[in-house]
Amino acid sequence: MLAILVVGLNHNSAPLQIREQLHFSEEEKKLLEIKLTSSFSILECIVLSTCNRTEIYAVTDSPYLAEGIIKNHLLQKAAKHSKTAAKSLYVKVNDGAVTHLFNVVCGLDSLVVGETQILGQVKEAFFQSQKDGCTGTLFNRLFKQAITIGKRAHTITGISKQAVSVSYAAIQLLKQHITRLNQKQTLIIGAGEMSKLAAKHLQSEGCTKLIFANRTFDRVQELAGLFDGSACPLEDSFGLMEKVDIVICSVSKRDYLLQSAGIHDLIAKRKRPLYLIDLGVPRNVDPKIAGFENVHLYDIDHLNGVIESNSRRRLEESHKIKVMIKEELTDFKHWKKTLPVTALIRELQENASRIEREAMRNIENKLPDLTDRDKQIIHKFTKMISNQLIRQPIISMKEIASDEVDQAKKDEYLALASRLLGLESEIALDPDGDHERINEMFKETGS
Repeated sequence: MLAILVVGLNHNSAPLQIREQLHFSEEEKKLLEIKLTSSFSILECIVLSTCNRTEIYAVTDSPYLAEGIIKNHLLQKAAKHSKTAAKSLYVKVNDGAVTHLFNVVCGLDSLVVGETQILGQVKEAFFQSQKDGCTGTLFNRLFKQAITIGKRAHTITGISKQAVSVSYAAIQLLKQHITRLNQKQTLIIGAGEMSKLAAKHLQSEGCTKLIFANRTFDRVQELAGLFDGSACPLEDSFGLMEKVDIVICSVSKRDYLLQSAGIHDLIAKRKRPLYLIDLGVPRNVDPKIAGFENVHLYDIDHLNGVIESNSRRRLEESHKIKVMIKEELTDFKHWKKTLPVTALIRELQENASRIEREAMRNIENKLPDLTDRDKQIIHKFTKMISNQLIRQPIISMKEIASDEVDQAKKDEYLALASRLLGLESEIALDPDGDHERINEMFKETGS
């Protein structure tokens, strides 16, 4: 039977040291997805890698084999930390995997409960995998459904109100340690969403002395303009360590952006504290810098306490979303059960369309003086009639496929329906039978 599998780790199961080792760049994700879907047991694959999680979703006809293959790739990437990484991995199958995805996309499994950034990240990961040819019928349906659920969850509940983002938590942490925060000068390195949110929250605290730096100078100029700050090239920003009070880093980089050897002399000249907030995964700041005199370094895992105290109201809203998720899981399972009759339904619809076309051709031949409006009206009614005629057979076949528990009876009823309707397509009914034939049908049919 085809199964849905997820293998991964997140902020609850793994420390930052492990998460940064298993973080995949866009190019690494693409290569891994292609490699995994080339294996015998994995038919579809999506890699999701963010600052707080790395998860690999797969459609497989052999869950145990697929689990082993995926774990092997992850642990190879973890290198010397493979033993710790192995203990941090979780595995969820079928209902567990689907429910987990729905929780993730609604923000219920996030460090910041109810945050919306993960919805965009899942959407981007899905569309990129689809573009690369690594998804098929099951994931095309499942991930579109998940994205829709995520949007509904944030629209109809208060889970996203009173934002508690990672960037917000970082500024709250600074407020706990710095008096007169509004008088301090801040250097923000990076021009992504986290940097933008950090600047927004600093500005709301009355901070006006903001300097922005990034590898792409055009982007950082644009960001500086939004907050009435100043911009500087990334290579010039390191010299500012001597005079600024706060540095917030959030860039995508495999190696440390701030190396201990590179900035030691600059920091040594300081006479007052320097607060470094590292929001990068992998980390942007060498942890050794925490040992420098007058330096206070905080990474993303230091924000847990701040976030927890600000998330209680969101947890109340999460109960409403969990009810939604149960209903959506039922809908997905029902849809999945109807897949074996997809080919029959498609053939029935094609037959009806062919009869419509033939009827219209005969009418036009016998009534050559029909106007375009007359033809449109006749076509509308012929289509309506054919749709009404095939509607009940389609509903009945779906009900038999999803509700009939007795496999022998299911075979018999669908074979009879197929014969009565004059259909020739094969029915893929045996869940433990010919996987190759079922998989071919999945490739041929839409979602």
